[in-house]
Amino acid sequence: MKRNPYAHRPLSTSSQGIRQGIRWKLIFLTVILVLAVSKAGILLSSASWDAFQASGLALLKLIPRGDHGPATNENQSAEADGTLVPETGTAALTPADGPKLNDSPDLLERIIQVGQGDTIMGLLLQAGLVQAEAHAAVSALSQVYDPRDLRPGDELVLTFRAGGDKNGESFFEELKMQVDVDRKILVQRGDNKEFTALEEQWELQRVSSVAQGRIESSLYEAAVQSGLPKPVLLQMIRAYSFDVDFQRDIHPGDTFEVLFERQVDLEGRPVREGPVLYANLQTRGRSLKIYRYTALDGKTDFFNEKGQSVRKALMLTPIDGARISSGFGMRRHPILGFSRMHKGLDFAAPTGTPIMAAGDGVVVEAGRKGNFGITVVLRHPNEYRTLYAHMSRIARGVTPGVRVKQGQVIGYVGSTGMSTGPHLHYEVLYRGKHVNPASVVSPPGRTLAGKDLEQFKKLALELKGQYAALADKKLTQVQDGDQSVRLN
Repeated sequence: MKRNPYAHRPLSTSSQGIRQGIRWKLIFLTVILVLAVSKAGILLSSASWDAFQASGLALLKLIPRGDHGPATNENQSAEADGTLVPETGTAALTPADGPKLNDSPDLLERIIQVGQGDTIMGLLLQAGLVQAEAHAAVSALSQVYDPRDLRPGDELVLTFRAGGDKNGESFFEELKMQVDVDRKILVQRGDNKEFTALEEQWELQRVSSVAQGRIESSLYEAAVQSGLPKPVLLQMIRAYSFDVDFQRDIHPGDTFEVLFERQVDLEGRPVREGPVLYANLQTRGRSLKIYRYTALDGKTDFFNEKGQSVRKALMLTPIDGARISSGFGMRRHPILGFSRMHKGLDFAAPTGTPIMAAGDGVVVEAGRKGNFGITVVLRHPNEYRTLYAHMSRIARGVTPGVRVKQGQVIGYVGSTGMSTGPHLHYEVLYRGKHVNPASVVSPPGRTLAGKDLEQFKKLALELKGQYAALADKKLTQVQDGDQSVRLN
């Protein structure tokens, strides 16, 4: 009979002894290893603590977070550069902009960046404040600042005091916000535990600057090369948009010059650009000079050399930075395939580009309109109407019966209705008949007279003289710089 090789056979006495010896040796080595690791851990902990104390920082304990219940974040450690490790959570914190130590060792600052859809109340609750405390802080803040003005990218600086309450827990002490380049808001907890809001404002220095350039390919490129800030360029384009079609009237060789104001902080850094004070656009032999003037009735506008407001009843182009993709007149329809009258202008622009009201008026229609898709129709003075079609959406608050101002955004470029791509279809009707929007001639909105005209002419001379002086100074600096480079 064959033997079963898998059958269990008892070990001999000598084999059992050998195995027991090996087992005891393993136990002995394990005990030695555990003792060695424990000793090393104690030494490392001691060294880390000594290094931590040497950095001059104290361990901080943050206020509880989440569901308004206890969720403490003890043992906030610091790196060698003194940056505390930020908490995790919905509040946007980075190592560079996260919790920071205040001058006092008992205070901890957290910088929270506002994200899309965030509210001050929500961010305070996320930071660990209880409902009643957050509500009290927001109520105090509302006395000097509208919380609805909060925008993505804004920053809230929250200050907590370590061990400030009777239970030794940290508690919220103040909130700081810089809401503008010259305005800061502070909400503090007083001795009576109530929150009070303070507002701090400071004066910015106003300085005048100049830019000039020659157009080779586009006005935008020439403006960038000349150092003209984008906000100033946009304001200049708006002012000229009543008289200049920037798609057809600008040519290589045209020139511009601008005198504008900028506001700088205490370190001399520009923090606000504009307004335009004087500009001169020379195109195809035309010299179009405009001056910013505040009339005796307190209204400010741009006027030409005759004292006539550049503002007309209707703007030539109700959209910035767009090209005319189809003109007024007979054309072959891109979808229907046959020729028919094109009763407006088409401006090609990316989806979402803002569309402005061409003039002051009342909204007559706002919604879908057959092949036009999403459309807005405005009624203006002097029997004019304008139509804006193929929008992606209508601006908030633009509904039938609402009054709008010239330049106000009424909608955004899209491709709704019978359309081959994103663009604005723009029509102008005068006494019920379609007219070419590019050829509409509107009378000036205002003409200065009497004392106003006298003061305006005096100001115009001063502004031209100021531009000339600054332009000469800038040219001298450039020449001196070029000469210095050649000498070196």
